[in-house]
Amino acid sequence: MGVALLFALLRRLERGDMAQWVLLLQERAPRWSEDLRRLLPLLSSYQGYVWSYWFKSALLIMWPMYAVMLGATMVAASCPWMTGGQGAAGLFTFSLPVSRRRVLLTHAALVAVEMVLVALAPSLMFPIASRLIGGEVPFGSTVIYALLLSLGGMVFPAYSILLTAVFNNQGKELVIGIAVSFALFFPIRTVEEFPWWNVYHVMSGETYFRYGRIPWLGLFVSLAVSALMIFVAVRIYERRDF
Repeated sequence: MGVALLFALLRRLERGDMAQWVLLLQERAPRWSEDLRRLLPLLSSYQGYVWSYWFKSALLIMWPMYAVMLGATMVAASCPWMTGGQGAAGLFTFSLPVSRRRVLLTHAALVAVEMVLVALAPSLMFPIASRLIGGEVPFGSTVIYALLLSLGGMVFPAYSILLTAVFNNQGKELVIGIAVSFALFFPIRTVEEFPWWNVYHVMSGETYFRYGRIPWLGLFVSLAVSALMIFVAVRIYERRDF
């Protein structure tokens, strides 16, 4: 899905949608503050267009929802803590001579690696594919944006694993997790930053786009909160009587 959206964006650029993008920015600029209007040349560039539509819009919507679904689905597939039918895979895993902590942490690590790849793989095609239509996207900036989104967004798979452990029900986890991700995302605007306490503030990479700085504090806080949620999920899982 991510690759399909990437090529759809490139086709839009090839059709000359950059001109429409610049006109849209010029129409909105009079309502911006003086500080935001200074960003108009940067946003009007090819890199600004790609960042706004891919890293701050399309990927920022899809990635958290997929993280929530993957976090719950992968854990529930082999951990027999769900209500209802549990399946052979879960019972087999549960019978292995390994600790519950190791099982859950292994799944959490697999989810984390896959979610980093989900952000990196399609994004790294931009520096290559953009050259085919005369554009240019720096490879280094693309890697930074993708890592900020995936590492900063680790709270979403961690949150889904925690909810799965707490509610013992995959359906409830999916509804709550996706609802929270949407509530944090909206409202979104073209330029204005998310509030400092919002996880999307780090994930959007807007601090790096606007000022060239990596939000180390926000990234550290996000990873720390993710680790705390995984720790709580492990403790709940270890104490649960099946």
